[in-house]
Amino acid sequence: MIDRLRHASQSLTFKIAALLAVALLPIGVLSVAQTYVLIEETREREEASLLALTVEAADREAAYIRSAFGAAQAVAALHEVILSDTEQCEIALQTFLAASSVFSFIGYVDETGTVRCASGGSGRDVSDNTVYLAMLEKAEPRVDLVAAAPISGTSVVAVSVPVVVNDVFQGFASVSMYHSRLFTPRSTFDPQRPVDLVTFNAAGEILTGVEVEESEGDGSDVLPANAALKSLARIGKTTFIGTNNMGDRRVFASVPIIDGSVYALGSWPYRDENFTSQVQEVSSSILFPAAMWFAGLVVAFVAVQQLVIKPTRNLRARMLMFVRTRRILGPTNPKAIPREIAEIDETWQRMAESILHDEAELHNSLHEKNVLLKEVHHRVKNNLQLISSIINMKMRKARTPEQRQALSEVQGRVMSIARVHQKLYETSTEERVRADELLGALIQQIVGSMVPDRKRLKLTQDLDPVILYPDQAVPISLAVSELVTNALKYMGNKGMSKGAELRVTLKATGQGEAVIEVFNTVDPNAEPDPELRGSGLGQKLVHAFASQVEGDCATESDGTTHCVQITFPVADFVAE
Repeated sequence: MIDRLRHASQSLTFKIAALLAVALLPIGVLSVAQTYVLIEETREREEASLLALTVEAADREAAYIRSAFGAAQAVAALHEVILSDTEQCEIALQTFLAASSVFSFIGYVDETGTVRCASGGSGRDVSDNTVYLAMLEKAEPRVDLVAAAPISGTSVVAVSVPVVVNDVFQGFASVSMYHSRLFTPRSTFDPQRPVDLVTFNAAGEILTGVEVEESEGDGSDVLPANAALKSLARIGKTTFIGTNNMGDRRVFASVPIIDGSVYALGSWPYRDENFTSQVQEVSSSILFPAAMWFAGLVVAFVAVQQLVIKPTRNLRARMLMFVRTRRILGPTNPKAIPREIAEIDETWQRMAESILHDEAELHNSLHEKNVLLKEVHHRVKNNLQLISSIINMKMRKARTPEQRQALSEVQGRVMSIARVHQKLYETSTEERVRADELLGALIQQIVGSMVPDRKRLKLTQDLDPVILYPDQAVPISLAVSELVTNALKYMGNKGMSKGAELRVTLKATGQGEAVIEVFNTVDPNAEPDPELRGSGLGQKLVHAFASQVEGDCATESDGTTHCVQITFPVADFVAE
């Protein structure tokens, strides 16, 4: 039993759970939750109260503006009927205006800016009026403060509704209200919390306000200094504490009273005593659980660092050391590591040992394979040289130059294949061949055997280090051998014609292809050595070799120069 408890106490789960159980008591969690709920409820009640007071304070202005919108929408809806009888239209609008002490004007303005029907007469041109210009720019319902109305000549609040037919602006209906009669008396507000009210439109222009009137329109003591009215219109309902333009702290509440058009901003002086008591109460209730939470956080952090992060980082560092040096190192402090991480560490060490063992076996197997491959290539090369020697013996016994020539060509082709196998066992990557090294050695050998005086031949080799599979290297080397041999035949006699040139190039195009070009001069007045005269088989073999590597062979000759170009795809090397 004791051994089981000791074993369980070494687990990571037990250690972290024990530390957190000591640091984070259930009562602390409950206290934090209750405090958070209390704070949220208090904030929501205070915010709702401020918004409700603002809406209540702006109810009078909202009622007037709603009635103005209703009248303007009625005129806009009946604009065709109203315009058909201008005289009766004016009588009806004058009758409507006489029934209200707030409205100062009601009428319809057409698309040209002419008053077509109004309570104050028709025919007036208001095309320079700001409301008309704003309607031309964007036809939408508006509420604007007009300091000097063109008809009444007084400061009014104008409610305008556009008339749009088939997406074409036809004009707008407008209802104006006396600005001075829209103010809400301060005496009508709650004496315990008197609100300073400002109404404004979606563009952030002030429409009405008690304090605005008293401060000659700048609103220094009731408007927030750090929040533009246009921004508040975009936000909608919100409450915040800020400073006014005079530097005094105030409580602000912004709420829409006409959706999308008119908003109300209420503000109250900030009283420290009301908020200080709430802050102290909240602070005292949250201080203890916050301290417990912080202590638990610190303990948990330290525990995770010591029990998880540090051993894990140590394990990672030892894994990286194994990757780089293949050394297996043990943990720095095995007794302090939790049981779960210790088991992972032990499993990793076993895996690393298994990897080392498998790598050693694989290396031995690969070494044996490489040795075997090299031996195979070496034996093939020796066998080909043996065949070349037998052919050489036959050449010495040949009775005619044609027989010797035929045997010489066979011997050259056998030696070309032998050189490929020689490169295969000399290089470190046995399955690949450096084409530049192979072709360079092949060309030097052919030229050395067929040209006694090298000074009379200008030999140029420009070979890129193209890597080929043996299946490609053998046909390419045989094709080049045929081309070089044929070029040397037609440069003149064995002494070479004056100015003879042989140029062999190998270029990688960068598009998965390579190009071999064999260029040589031709002496039209010289005949090749009768013993070297060909039978035409070499040209056929070159085309056959090019086809074998899926390449194209092109020949150009003008009597003095001869050029053969072979373009072939380079096979991709796939990692196994």
